[in-house]
Amino acid sequence: MPQRPQRPCRASGCGALHRNANGYCDAHAECARSWATRKGSGRGGRPWRRLRVQILARDKYLCRCEECTRLGRLREADEVDHVVPLSRGGTDDPSNLRAINRDCHKAKTQRESRSVKK
Repeated sequence: MPQRPQRPCRASGCGALHRNANGYCDAHAECARSWATRKGSGRGGRPWRRLRVQILARDKYLCRCEECTRLGRLREADEVDHVVPLSRGGTDDPSNLRAINRDCHKAKTQRESRSVKK
């Protein structure tokens, strides 16, 4: 049976190649375990879906990103965003979550990933 192709590690700043199914090289394998067992994290599960619906309803399905809020722009929100990203110590607490438009969310995520690389 052929081997799985090598892929870069998912860990930030790590360029090591691996064949692990978890997406991380051997040096960062604990990242996969910590993500899967993160307390309060229900990514994709029923708890997260319930929280997502709660946040969207709380924010009246309107985008609450900085730009839309500053400009008074009304855009339909279809996603939930962490104000402080989990990667920077944020939590899934409702006070750290807000409704956001898909395009605004994509732009915010790109800005955050650019600022990490600097």
